[in-house]
Amino acid sequence: MIKIEITLAITCYLFLSLLILFLWVYKETKKKTGFLVRKENFLWECPLCFHIYIDSSGSEISKCPLCGSLHKREETGYNVSENISSNREG
Repeated sequence: MIKIEITLAITCYLFLSLLILFLWVYKETKKKTGFLVRKENFLWECPLCFHIYIDSSGSEISKCPLCGSLHKREETGYNVSENISSNREG
């Protein structure tokens, strides 16, 4: 049987434990945290139901998965404040 002092055994155990802990923390910090979504290309808001969804096809026309309406890329929703101000002026 191999004789080893208790202090050497505890020191080796603690050193290996800390080494494994530091390697684990290093690997976790190097992982990518999620994915980036470019808002102007993939994030859409339906102008009718205001549902926000992701469409990664990159086309100019998208179909809302909630209400099924089709709309173009730069199309905006119904703006209540613009219609109220135009009605008050006229």
